[in-house]
Amino acid sequence: MTDNANPRAGNARLRNGLYAVVGLGIGALFLYLTARNVDLDEAATIIADVNLLWTLPLTLLYFLNLSLRSVRWHLMFPDEHRPTPRHTIDAFMIGKLGNNFLPGRLGEMLRAMAIGRTVPAVGITGALATVVVEKVLDALAILAMLGLALTFAPLPQWAQQTGLGMLIAFPGALLGLVLLDRNHHLLEHFDALVEGDSTVRRWLRWLLTLPRKFSLGLHTLRAGRHFIAASMMTIVVWMLETAIIFTCFLAFDIELGVGAAMVTLALLTAGSILPSAPGFIGTYQLFIVSALNLYGVPETNSFAMSVFLNIYVMALTTTMGVIALLLEGGLVDFRRLIGSALSRA
Repeated sequence: MTDNANPRAGNARLRNGLYAVVGLGIGALFLYLTARNVDLDEAATIIADVNLLWTLPLTLLYFLNLSLRSVRWHLMFPDEHRPTPRHTIDAFMIGKLGNNFLPGRLGEMLRAMAIGRTVPAVGITGALATVVVEKVLDALAILAMLGLALTFAPLPQWAQQTGLGMLIAFPGALLGLVLLDRNHHLLEHFDALVEGDSTVRRWLRWLLTLPRKFSLGLHTLRAGRHFIAASMMTIVVWMLETAIIFTCFLAFDIELGVGAAMVTLALLTAGSILPSAPGFIGTYQLFIVSALNLYGVPETNSFAMSVFLNIYVMALTTTMGVIALLLEGGLVDFRRLIGSALSRA
């Protein structure tokens, strides 16, 4: 079927093409704004001279972080429809791989699709709901971190405004998810209205099933002990993220404390909410350099650290993603997943 015969596919391709162009454009702009005052030769020398012994604890911290994130996601599925730990980790890493190379954070859609096919009762829609809950918990943690960061350094105006917007949006999103979970059964009153085999009624029946399937992924919100466990894991996840930034300080002889690492992580994470290039290229550089400017760190040094961390994270997640991909079906299956994700996005 050609795109002319399938307008939805054509619109999806156009939309994702625009995402790619906008993301690459913003990434290039961020990279230019950051690198224009940097001595690139000196930055390359700093990266070459980095103390590689620090990559050992850095790798351990990053593996712990990814493992804990996978366990937290695994916990978010209903007890009776929970995927296996291996499938959960594989799907999570496939999502990371997708985010490294696809626009619009389509890796999140990829991991939902990868796990949804292993638990048909939850499906892609329910799996996406678990991702939404995960992101809301992370956003609330970022809010808390921004508040703590204010005690260590005066944050830029844009970071304070972003925090204010998140303070309004994400608690509201959490409340909305709770209300949807508690009231999706009300849609059953419309079941009689969509009985029949007409095309319109089949579409309406499909639409009515989406909130029910989505609600399956909101298991964490109705299971108190699981919500508490997921919240505690979220705190540890962001403690590990802070430790990763601090370890990078040590590797690059940047003499700053944990408070500065928290400020750096807060600005980097808040900045990543913006549209970005695949792999967050440009975003890493601009926001890490902006954060370390608050402490008087030379831009060349902070730029070198941001490039190193960006490449390191992409290399590690790409390697793990490829391994997960081979375990879950290989490159051909990955192409099908990408095609499906692009058509759904």
